[in-house]
Amino acid sequence: MSTTPNNNNRFFNRIANTYIHSDSINETSTTPAPAGDGSGPSSTWVDSLIQLDRVFSGTLLRLCYNLVDIVLLSLGLYYGARICGVSNALVVISILILMFSGLGLACTLLFLIRNWSFRHTTLSDETSSSRYRQGYAVRAFFHFLRFICICVGTGYVFTSKIPTSNQCEILRFYLGTVCFNTWVLIFISPPKPSLPKRQSLISECFILFVSIIFNSIFFGVVASAMIKTHASECIYTRIEDLYFNVPLKSFASVGLILIASNIGISILTAILNQLFYRLPNFRRVLVHLSAIHYVISYSRTVVLVYYFSVGAVLLFRPHSGGSCRAVAPDLYKTLLIWELIHVFLPLIIWPLAFLVCCLGVAFGGCLALCFPASIIVPLLEMIQERLPNVPGADNPDPPASPGSIDTLPMVVFGEESDEFNQTQCVSSLLRCSILCNQNRQCRTFDYDRSSLVCRLFESEYSTGIVLTNSSSLTSRIGAILYNTTATSQFYSAYNQTCDQCSTGGNRYLQCI
Repeated sequence: MSTTPNNNNRFFNRIANTYIHSDSINETSTTPAPAGDGSGPSSTWVDSLIQLDRVFSGTLLRLCYNLVDIVLLSLGLYYGARICGVSNALVVISILILMFSGLGLACTLLFLIRNWSFRHTTLSDETSSSRYRQGYAVRAFFHFLRFICICVGTGYVFTSKIPTSNQCEILRFYLGTVCFNTWVLIFISPPKPSLPKRQSLISECFILFVSIIFNSIFFGVVASAMIKTHASECIYTRIEDLYFNVPLKSFASVGLILIASNIGISILTAILNQLFYRLPNFRRVLVHLSAIHYVISYSRTVVLVYYFSVGAVLLFRPHSGGSCRAVAPDLYKTLLIWELIHVFLPLIIWPLAFLVCCLGVAFGGCLALCFPASIIVPLLEMIQERLPNVPGADNPDPPASPGSIDTLPMVVFGEESDEFNQTQCVSSLLRCSILCNQNRQCRTFDYDRSSLVCRLFESEYSTGIVLTNSSSLTSRIGAILYNTTATSQFYSAYNQTCDQCSTGGNRYLQCI
């Protein structure tokens, strides 16, 4: 008796993996680089990170943050516990967070040893999901306990008053940084590795323009407020200034450096996105450059997260700017406003997006109730035409036009029957089908939306098997069918004179 795989179980297992590892690298997305030299798709550094993330049970992106948190809490306990006293609430909370963070990291290392032995083994979706759940269930228990301690620690650090002795301010600084860092990571998630995105030049310029304008405003406002500040209370001279004073001018100087790096990284991202698909002959070099670009972007994000966490400790209660606030109130207000904008902007965007969706539904409902369809449909089409295209939301399969068809790359078949000589990089499934229709020898085509690779085959769909990535859900196969009533009319001129063969531009018959 033969059995067939349960597609529903595989579907739910993929959903479970995605839900469990929302911060991990998506294991179901492969990113082969479409080579421009005709060598076909090849594995890239993204695939290597995906395999490494599987070995770490989906915790690779957050591993750096966990290690930094453990180091910060250890420093706080080492320098502050002796002065503050073991019975202090800050010491107890720090010990609990450090303990649960260490246990979670220990679970990751234990499952790392097991997963490393299976790194070259191909497993089914059910087995892979079961392995992930085993590692996740243990870590989730310690992460939940750690999160409870983080909530308590956040409330205590930012609401309790500073004692006159200032004995526990060292521990308050490190604990506050770790607690606020946990909340910031909810809104500023670690960047996931990917190859450069294919975007139009207009969309790329628009995104780059908005990013430069936003960062330039921050740079100008903070720089103008910082130049006016000359008080020594606002300048960092030794490590104790972070614990007992608030060196806002030095803090602002670091922020200006980060903003300048943000502008530079945004420009590099735009250039890399445009060159990656416009220069196929240099794609192998650009893949390596994209790996370096990702390392820089990930490091920038780590620094930004802890920068805003330190800023929260210095700017929010109970420090509230410290002695620097009294001599430089404008600098304190400027930094506080930008801290709130950078950290809590997602809290404003989500309700606004929900409000816009509700207003759109209400507006559409009112139109449907008050006007007939003969008025509503043309009106909605007119509104859709007037709305600008949102960057990144373009239709993956746009309709064909004479301009787009004329700019399509031509596929030349080699003398050998090798499908890798019949590979091109196109932007949609429709363009791949157009390529197949333009070539007289093409009968079957295969298109992968994740890698943008289009492969053409001479054989008919019913005479062979097209090998695709079984773990990818983005591959689609199409074929030109000849044994149908619609296509049989194109064979009516067979064995006729050449003038009959050329009538209508028949692609199926050729005059010889």
